[in-house]
Amino acid sequence: MTQGADERSVRAAEAAARAAEFVAASGTSADRAALAAFTGRGGVDSVADALGPLPGDLVGFRRALRLFDDLDALAHPLVVCIARDLERLQAEDGHWGGDSEDAIFETGTLAGHLAKAPSASAGLLGAAGDWLAARFSPERVQGFQWRGIAAYAHVFANFPHEEADAILQWCGRELERGFRARRFDAVHTARVLVWCGSSSVPGARLDAGELLEALLVEQAPDGGYGTRDRARCSWDAMVALVWFARAA
Repeated sequence: MTQGADERSVRAAEAAARAAEFVAASGTSADRAALAAFTGRGGVDSVADALGPLPGDLVGFRRALRLFDDLDALAHPLVVCIARDLERLQAEDGHWGGDSEDAIFETGTLAGHLAKAPSASAGLLGAAGDWLAARFSPERVQGFQWRGIAAYAHVFANFPHEEADAILQWCGRELERGFRARRFDAVHTARVLVWCGSSSVPGARLDAGELLEALLVEQAPDGGYGTRDRARCSWDAMVALVWFARAA
């Protein structure tokens, strides 16, 4: 590791620690349990305990899967239960979330997490992927539509599909375009890439070191990130700082 890279790694670790402090002070009990697990001071089971009985709706499932994905714990028994419930709730055509535009985000986010979970069935994932692919058009991700980019990129970076390469090219180009135009901050840009499990995606000329520097610049004096839902943004930033420090 070069001296410059070593210095950046130290700065990233310090920024991640400040973001963790913000999450500890501002997050929920589940956030704090996840923080302890993420930093090696607690176990994943404590996260499930802190979440308590899930409400059984898509938002609750998505929030739980988000945490277990970041903890690399998608084999946990709670995720097995969620996958079973989501298979029961999945519409016949493969989607979740009703008929609104929100269904694209819900289906892409849920299927993206489950594509990394050993308990998710091929039938569930295939149906979700087919439903999303059939509704894809460039307009779904153009015009700085972060939710569309995140949904499509998350699924097709993690689940093999005949339309994946073409869709990811569009997602990558529009993700970079949003970042360069400062319509997507570094946290939201990095969130997509962490979900994809890569420091870049096809079509995006984004570098791990570049995003790491942007994350460092965007941190507020109190250690947090974002202007709304700051605990969640700060969690996302903390995860990304650790992830991109390893990749840079």
